Amino acid sequence: MGAIHAFAPFPKFRQNSFPKYPRAIGRPTRNAFAKCRRLILTHQSQLFTTMYDDFEDYEPSETKSSSASENSSSKNEDIYASLRARQDSLHQDVKNGSRDLSSGAVFAYNQQDEIEGNWRNAECFSSVRLQLSDWIRRIAIDTYPLGVCGSSSGNIYLVDLDRAEQLDCITSVHEAYIDDDEDVTEAMKKLYGLYDGGGVIAVAIRNDIVVSSGREGGVHVFKIDGEEETQYKGSRGGTSTNTRLHLKSEGKIRYLDSTLVTSLAFDDIGTLWTGGYDGYIRAFEYDDANTPLSVQRKPLYELDVGSEVLSVSVNDEIGCGVAATAEGSVVLFSLEEGEVLSVWKPFGRGVGRRKREYARCAMIVQNDEERTTENGVDQVAVWSVICGGSEGSMYQKRLNIDLFGYVSESKPYMNDDSLRGRLRPSHSGLVMAMASPSPGLLVSGSQDGTIRIWDCSYHNCKGKFDGIKVQHDDEEEEAQYDDIAGVDRRPNCLYAMTGYKVWLGSICTNGEKLITDGSDNTIIGHDFTGDEDSTEGFLFEDDDLEDFSL
Repeated sequence: MGAIHAFAPFPKFRQNSFPKYPRAIGRPTRNAFAKCRRLILTHQSQLFTTMYDDFEDYEPSETKSSSASENSSSKNEDIYASLRARQDSLHQDVKNGSRDLSSGAVFAYNQQDEIEGNWRNAECFSSVRLQLSDWIRRIAIDTYPLGVCGSSSGNIYLVDLDRAEQLDCITSVHEAYIDDDEDVTEAMKKLYGLYDGGGVIAVAIRNDIVVSSGREGGVHVFKIDGEEETQYKGSRGGTSTNTRLHLKSEGKIRYLDSTLVTSLAFDDIGTLWTGGYDGYIRAFEYDDANTPLSVQRKPLYELDVGSEVLSVSVNDEIGCGVAATAEGSVVLFSLEEGEVLSVWKPFGRGVGRRKREYARCAMIVQNDEERTTENGVDQVAVWSVICGGSEGSMYQKRLNIDLFGYVSESKPYMNDDSLRGRLRPSHSGLVMAMASPSPGLLVSGSQDGTIRIWDCSYHNCKGKFDGIKVQHDDEEEEAQYDDIAGVDRRPNCLYAMTGYKVWLGSICTNGEKLITDGSDNTIIGHDFTGDEDSTEGFLFEDDDLEDFSL
């Protein structure tokens, strides 16, 4: 695939125009997805096909002047009936999605395959989804297009990304900067290195609940409420009614009032997970109608991980979460039991004079789904933990999944040398965020100004390095298992999107769209559905994009 390009400055603003969007490198522009249906085979080349009815104009002869003509007519009728039956069968197979291309027949159109192919081939339509009057520092999305933003001034915004509309704003929720507290200064340096953009540290949204944290400590809780509005239309007095959404402050979580909270994550079973710079992961019930978050006096779970927590990520499908710590370790914990399962040290045994890098973010990724191949071979689902470091390194380690689809408590990780080690090439800046749009795909964002798309499929990996060992960048022990012999199944970088600034801190995806900050006061959207209409008419005209291409 294309080479990874270094940081490129984000395009400057032009007067009376909106900022340009980042561009993917090394891929041609093609808009054929909006004009035709792409039929994609999962692991072969692309196929474009159309079903034609070859028999509509054919009618069997009705002339029966002789026995010879009668025999010929009978044969023609048999051939026609056979061909018609065969075509009906093909139509039905295509409709049901059961026709396999390996047998020479037509494969059914699958939109999900098309979207995944777009991700892998950098086929997307990019746009500025929203522009605010404040620098955007954090974004969170539960159900697109509704999202929440935290700004450098400490404001919290409720936004609609489809309508490019700011629905509500609560100002000065958090402090912009705190310069007279050494502990806060140290924490901001761990979180952002040399590029502290100020304001909000973390935001999260689930259903109608919004939470945020800042450098002054504590977690603020908001409720999304609706208010009916009546609009008058036309000269005859016609009216229409719609619901206007807004944020309502519910106060702060009392137990965390003096805690510097660095990360917030909701799970699907009713729990809000918080990561604290005091070295604790805490869980609170967010769907308890009798005891709202703002009045809960103690957490449901409280896990001591022994080091400052910099990020927390949860995965409901396998019932686990991971936390990255300033000590350099990645902590795997159970969502259901609220206990630590394992501690992994991807950067070595400690952080010292020779060991500067630590774990800045981590997440659980599904490398492959459980499936049966065309040859009848059963392939198990593959999961792994991926960690991003403070100096751009990324590491992966495979999880041990039991027969019920959960992480084994007795042995959480597998000894699989082909799926652990350092991802190449490394970012050149702190890895701020990661996301996974679908099994086998990973997105990473860094302060080096790039967002990278990785193929992390285990079963489809084609990289083989028999007897070859990858060399270390230095003499440290940080990647002693980075020497891979045999089949190397580590993620492969497909391409990079450049043009982001060092303030990049959030990556959100619903599988179809990629939403990011890192572009001053704008939110950038990349649409991989192939629908060009979904990005037209928002904040820009086609002429404004003439200098940019995919």
